[in-house]
Amino acid sequence: MTVLFWLSAAALFYSLFGYGLVLLALSRLRPPRRPPAPAGPPPKVSFLVAAYNEAGVIGDKIRNTLALDTGGAEIEVIVVSDGSSDDTVAVARAIRDPRVTVLDPGRLGKAHALDHGLARCTGDIVVFSDANAILTPGTLTAMLRHYADPEVGGVCGQITVEGGKGGIGGAESLFWRYDQALKLAESRLGGAVSAQGSVYSLRRALVRPPAPGCTDDFVISVGAVAQGSRLVFEPEASTVEAVTENVGSEMRRRIRSSERGWRSLMRNAGLMNPLRHGWYAWQLFSHKLMRRLNPLFLILLFVSNLALMGQHWFYLLLGLAQIAFYAAAVAGLAWPGLRRFKAVSLPAFFTFAHVALLLGILRCLTGRQSVLWTPSRDAG
Repeated sequence: MTVLFWLSAAALFYSLFGYGLVLLALSRLRPPRRPPAPAGPPPKVSFLVAAYNEAGVIGDKIRNTLALDTGGAEIEVIVVSDGSSDDTVAVARAIRDPRVTVLDPGRLGKAHALDHGLARCTGDIVVFSDANAILTPGTLTAMLRHYADPEVGGVCGQITVEGGKGGIGGAESLFWRYDQALKLAESRLGGAVSAQGSVYSLRRALVRPPAPGCTDDFVISVGAVAQGSRLVFEPEASTVEAVTENVGSEMRRRIRSSERGWRSLMRNAGLMNPLRHGWYAWQLFSHKLMRRLNPLFLILLFVSNLALMGQHWFYLLLGLAQIAFYAAAVAGLAWPGLRRFKAVSLPAFFTFAHVALLLGILRCLTGRQSVLWTPSRDAG
């Protein structure tokens, strides 16, 4: 049990802290890459938005996109409704602008919706963005400047998460700030590992439609790496998103995301070969695979710690600390009012996220597959 305890503790430390510390240290040794000056006119850009029951936000999303600083680039906006049962299509079509195309192919899943929309994209660059993601004015120009470098195949944007009143959102906001710091360091070293669906862009020639049951943003973005290009992270291409405090709907979303994420990672496991992909392989292994194995390490650490509590005061104190941590997490999830205290909200978010991660992976390993999707939103 002692060996199991220390192995699981070491794996957890590396995944949660060690990788980030090593990555930040290595990235500081390499100066940031400056994109070359653009030559010729800016490329045409296609914005692609897949939406399901987004009537409350789709109008603002389209207007926000049309109002972006384009730097002289020609843009088009393709909105694909995945069989929405609300007024998403009507609201989108009410915006009379020749640059906007609204498609409604039926309820077949996000992968099909994106594939349907890609067939209508005529731009050299495709910007993927969630329906609820409001972009800052300089997002497009910040992304486009990187495409003057022929090695760059895609650009990942930054996400700022607004913490909710209940405390879970605040804890998730802290997680996202840490994750964005990792992305910036990764971008300096081997390239950003993958994109997040709120906002990212790719050269149209590198876009491969995702298979159903996969995480579309991950599969599409790492597809550029598989074809020999590099992903970069651009903090000036940013969006603000609110997180839900509805534990039930967020748990379902996270389980579905974890299931698809594990399947997507396994289908792209070849990218973790350091002989072919160098620094990027190490980054993908550490950032994505090790993080998904954290629930296993946490279980092994807890069980082995319980077995060792009677052997030394160190194991006793750590075991009691773990019990208190998970008790606070359960209390925070059961009684939302307690989440205003960080001593409750942080354990609650940490435990909540890892339970969802574990359940999603188990769902994938048992052969179940989610194709349809439902975005989680707070009411009001």
